[in-house]
Amino acid sequence: MIDKFLGDYEQAVDGKGRVSVPSPIRSIVSRRDPDYSEGQRANFVVVYGSPSWERLECYPIDEYTKITRGIEKMKRGTPERNRAQKLFFSRAFHAQIFEDGRILLPQSHRERLGLTEKVRFVGLGDQFNIVRAGSGDDGMSDDDFDAWLNEQEEGHVLSLIPDIDDE
Repeated sequence: MIDKFLGDYEQAVDGKGRVSVPSPIRSIVSRRDPDYSEGQRANFVVVYGSPSWERLECYPIDEYTKITRGIEKMKRGTPERNRAQKLFFSRAFHAQIFEDGRILLPQSHRERLGLTEKVRFVGLGDQFNIVRAGSGDDGMSDDDFDAWLNEQEEGHVLSLIPDIDDE
């Protein structure tokens, strides 16, 4: 089984900011939370970045742990480490998937991103983003992405990805 976030799902947000997490995303979050067991709430981390971000970046616990280990290996006091710490620690919060399969989007983030009626869950491999329905997932609308994709030569996109030798 591939434990990567795939697909693009549109979900309704209720008046209290609750939204159902699509089943494929929910199951991967659960499998990638080392402390999860049946009957427990699956955990993940949400990074909200700067006020100009139009997304919430969501990381399963195992991926967030890798990121934090990488930050810990950076030289203390450097601007790069300080920036990484600010982004992944100060501008992040823990989230849980409730027993009914929903999450609660904090009001401040709903207001900033316009997450009032519908949101999209966009799978991006080791993370998924939550964005306003009708917007791009990382500053690129679907129309812009499709235009770029149509300009590429056949097979070109795969040529951008390095080969990985499995051992």
